[in-house]
Amino acid sequence: MVTKLFVQPLLFASPVYWPDRAELDAAGKGVAGMLEAMDAPTSLMRTARIVAGDADLDDALSSLGRAVPLLVPLSGGVQKRMLAAAGAASESLLWSFFPNDDIYPEGERSTVTRIVSKNALPAVADVWGTLRNRGRRVTKVYHEGSWLAAASDLKAAHRVRNARLLLVGYTQEWVVSASVDTRKMERLLGISSVHIGLEELFAEFEACRNDSVAASLAKEFADGARSCLEPNMEQIEQAFRMYRALKNLLARYGCNALAISCFSLAKTLGVTACVALSMLNDEPETVAACEGDLDAAVSMIVGKAITGMPVFMGNPVYNLDNTLDIVHCTAPRKLLSANAQPYEIRSHHETGLSVSQRVEVEGARDATIFRIGNEFRNAVLFEAPLLSNPRLDTCRTQFRFGLKSWEACFDAMLGCHHMVAFGRHGDALERFMKQRLGLEVVRF
Repeated sequence: MVTKLFVQPLLFASPVYWPDRAELDAAGKGVAGMLEAMDAPTSLMRTARIVAGDADLDDALSSLGRAVPLLVPLSGGVQKRMLAAAGAASESLLWSFFPNDDIYPEGERSTVTRIVSKNALPAVADVWGTLRNRGRRVTKVYHEGSWLAAASDLKAAHRVRNARLLLVGYTQEWVVSASVDTRKMERLLGISSVHIGLEELFAEFEACRNDSVAASLAKEFADGARSCLEPNMEQIEQAFRMYRALKNLLARYGCNALAISCFSLAKTLGVTACVALSMLNDEPETVAACEGDLDAAVSMIVGKAITGMPVFMGNPVYNLDNTLDIVHCTAPRKLLSANAQPYEIRSHHETGLSVSQRVEVEGARDATIFRIGNEFRNAVLFEAPLLSNPRLDTCRTQFRFGLKSWEACFDAMLGCHHMVAFGRHGDALERFMKQRLGLEVVRF
């Protein structure tokens, strides 16, 4: 079960500096109001609590749970209690005041000035240095912009840690670059997993034979396409039965990510998972990878956590004219927004079976291309402009990107599949991969 993310503001004050409790409560109310105003877009913060003694600290720690503490000094002489609160959590946020910079609304400046006059800033320096020297994760926060950045990072990390991957079948034998060690994945990244055989999917697919939702979705899919070439309506309905079957299995095992040995599936049932994976990747809370590629699934989990957008997993085709084609049959349709991109209904390229789709992205767009690999130790990423949507004899969705050096990108490849997230996300991905996941990142 996914736990909800909360941040608990703790306002630390020493009676030496705040002998009058009424004055302390007034200052605390002012700071709490400032935090609440900043939190409006994220709604992560609980009600602020004042810690002015050991009894207050005990009460705060007993109710902290899994919340991330936001340590806010209202005076000096509070370092030990702040460190105790930080020690009760896997990470913490530390608030610092900047009284000489014009970053606070006029109504808050007098409160900030008063707090700073009570030696709050030496407490910040003391706690920051101690936590860093002890190897504890701590993030500095000091105004709305820094809070929004920290909140975004916390939410992404929380999403990755709470990912639970359903492995259906095994990694396809030709995907030799991908890790198969799910225990290492959980130990290093916090992503747990469940493994089931294809037989259970076959049974669930059969149970969805008369699924009215699948039929309705199939009609909507067919009606919204620019064209439909090879598949007939019965095949489209079967493709959406597969989607419904996979949705049921994800719910049954409490999973929000998927990796499936799709070629083995197509060979047995004559139905591909291409449309099902596309649909799952379009959903805000789900990630789905084909060919049982564990590295791709992990990369997509991280990419979606950072960007909030569907991630396209594709085969790389490097060209000597410094272009790169990334192609596959499982592209999400909501690559740019909540609205679906234009698409054509096609068969699966390699087998000629069932249903896939050609998705097109039009106009001048930048994209971020990346992959995590080498037993979850390394990552490669680069940003590139979209040049065109070619029509080659290969997987149905095809995006061509411009590169500064095809050879540099080629030499750094970690495996057969590359991930694409539209938009310029290189800075955010690089920082998260390095600081949160401890990966060695090569970036072009």
